[in-house]
Amino acid sequence: MERKEGVVNEIIYENTAYHNGKYRYYPTITGLKSLIKEIIESNSTTNYIRVTPFYVNEKIDRQIEFDDYMFYMESRDQFDDNDLKEYIGACVGREYADLNSEEVEYGQVLYPLFKNEDVATFQKALGAYLHFLDVLIPKLMEISRLKMALVQDDLAFGYFCFEVHSG
Repeated sequence: MERKEGVVNEIIYENTAYHNGKYRYYPTITGLKSLIKEIIESNSTTNYIRVTPFYVNEKIDRQIEFDDYMFYMESRDQFDDNDLKEYIGACVGREYADLNSEEVEYGQVLYPLFKNEDVATFQKALGAYLHFLDVLIPKLMEISRLKMALVQDDLAFGYFCFEVHSG
């Protein structure tokens, strides 16, 4: 993992890399929440942040990557509501007008845009994602349970972790 310039990039590097960037660390839910709070408190921005959730179950030795529920926040010089709708539609993979209300709600939280150096909007988007995790994690757990055919005794051997990138 390459160390990138900037306060936010440094915070992410320090929380997700070890052995001089040779290896990656994938924070758990608690670690991700702490990382997001640290980024918010830094009063800085970066060009983008991407957070991809995973569910790992050690008992059955399987994992699921949830690309469809990736958080991707991007900086732009300028944009309007139509640009944001196009962007959310592109991230979801469908026209914005064809999205149902849950997809729109999820898209607004998971794929925010902010204007370059707009710290307040950057912090607000990260805060919204932080709170959204309380909705997202149970949904991802249910998907994991169904896709992995997990039974009650398997659940204690599983955990969520997150791949975090920035630039």
